[in-house]
Amino acid sequence: MIAEHIAQKAKNASLELRSLSAQTRNDVLQKTAQLIREQQAKIIEQNERDVKSAKEGGMAPAMIDRLTLTPKRIEDMAKGVEEIAALADPLGKILEHRTLKNGIDISRISVPLGAIFFIYESRPNVTIDGAALCFKAGNAVILRGGKESVHSSSFLAKLFCDSLAELGISKDAVQYIDNPDRSLLGDLLKQSEYLDLVIPRGGEGLIRAVSEQSRIPVIKHFNGICHVYMDKSADVEKAAKILFNAKVQRPSVCNAAETVLFHKDLPKGAVERILKPLQEAGVVLHYDKCGIEYLDLQISVAFVEGVKEACEHIEKHGSHHTDAIVAEDAKALEYFANNVDSSSVMLNASTRFADGGEYGLGAEVGISTDKLHARGPMGVESLCSYKWVLKGNGQVRG
Repeated sequence: MIAEHIAQKAKNASLELRSLSAQTRNDVLQKTAQLIREQQAKIIEQNERDVKSAKEGGMAPAMIDRLTLTPKRIEDMAKGVEEIAALADPLGKILEHRTLKNGIDISRISVPLGAIFFIYESRPNVTIDGAALCFKAGNAVILRGGKESVHSSSFLAKLFCDSLAELGISKDAVQYIDNPDRSLLGDLLKQSEYLDLVIPRGGEGLIRAVSEQSRIPVIKHFNGICHVYMDKSADVEKAAKILFNAKVQRPSVCNAAETVLFHKDLPKGAVERILKPLQEAGVVLHYDKCGIEYLDLQISVAFVEGVKEACEHIEKHGSHHTDAIVAEDAKALEYFANNVDSSSVMLNASTRFADGGEYGLGAEVGISTDKLHARGPMGVESLCSYKWVLKGNGQVRG
């Protein structure tokens, strides 16, 4: 079976990666960054094929934006790989050490997860992010991007594989699936004997489908229904600036604001001043909706009694992704931080900062709203596990 063969190759490659030195892994990443820069023209050429097909197929403008690669975005990809290479080695770290009463030394040491299946939609830069982060953490990865980005993503994956080959490492460490057959996806999700983790990154429909079909553990977030709460103590100018950035700077991404909550005692004039920049930017305001991920220039608007009700609203209608408060009242800030159960909580800052690069992780394979193993932007540390190593001197258990 094709899926089993692919999964076996990933598993075998993961065994090879365990013994690679940090320097070798970093050399591969540096070489990949170099190739991305050298092959910029060809990357754009392949990407133009994808964009042309997507436009002809009627893809929404927000998704076209995600698909499109510009010279700046390509340079950002190369820099992102270099930043990942510059990160401290996440493997072999002694996370805990002590000596037991019987004289045995016990240590908890970070190790790779193994073989990862990374599924994502039409954002070709994610191909490089996923490959680089998984490889830095010593994992083999199977990449399956959206069919709309197949030319861009397959070419980028090839560049990474060229780097692997140049340093004598199996190309099976990074496999790109260009077969659009959905049955292959389903078959791969059954390969629990060989694959250790599935990470789906994309729309809610994709993530739910993967979660329902997979026999392999899945780390995920379903959507990004992010809130910005304006407390009655909020600085109006600061509030307007934060909300504008959270909604307008890039509305098509999962950490963009989708709901703004106003304290009912905030003066009408202050509310109007906060909303005015959005309206001037063409943002449609919805006063009768909540719990919606627009991914567009639209936002829900609601009024609450105070910070307690704001937290309750977020708990009911949010997605545990990223939520923000704008306030000068220290007690309101503290209450919000303690009572909003989201993977990232912003105090007087835009929701747009919920990003692996902004957190100093180099990049991210996605954002997890789960509570087990990883939460929030997932960088190299989230792609590691650990094992216990015990050193004795002949001790036996009585």
